[in-house]
Amino acid sequence: MRINMKLKYIPNILSAIRLMLVPVFIYLFFAYYKEKIYIPLCVFVIAGLTDIIDGYLARRNNWITNLGKFLDPLADKLLQCSVLVCFVIINVVPWWLAGMFILKELFMICGALIVLKKIKVTVRSHWYGKFTTAVFYAIALLVFIFKIFEFEMGGPVAVSLFISALILALFSMVMYILDTLRINAELQKGKEKEEKVK
Repeated sequence: MRINMKLKYIPNILSAIRLMLVPVFIYLFFAYYKEKIYIPLCVFVIAGLTDIIDGYLARRNNWITNLGKFLDPLADKLLQCSVLVCFVIINVVPWWLAGMFILKELFMICGALIVLKKIKVTVRSHWYGKFTTAVFYAIALLVFIFKIFEFEMGGPVAVSLFISALILALFSMVMYILDTLRINAELQKGKEKEEKVK
């Protein structure tokens, strides 16, 4: 029983590892992006794999915790924003595009904290959020591949790809807001029923 309880926290540990890999990625990116871009790429891929594995384990074994519901998306958001800022600095994407991503993520984090405080509920990840994350990782991976083979990373192609990721991210944000409103409405109905019974 104790072993099962400890295994339950494996997804959270993987999310924590992904968080710790963010500063490692940033350091290695600026140390090696000119000649050995595959080094930070390896860290990026490892971080992405921890996301896939922790999500799979949590859903398959029902190892879902309130901490994990917050920690997993937080790690994703920090990694994505870090990748974007790195790409901005080396002129792959414009500042305004990264800025919109970052503002969106800040809004989501603040919203999640408010929801947790007000209704004591952490909204769990859904398919649209995971799909958006997967698309972002795929686009970032493509940009890394362009760099490895010395293709031009900047220009309209990279910007267009990240704009599509931004549109998906905004769609996910709207869906999460609607989901939160639905949960809140259900909780309010439950409280009203309890009051009527009393």
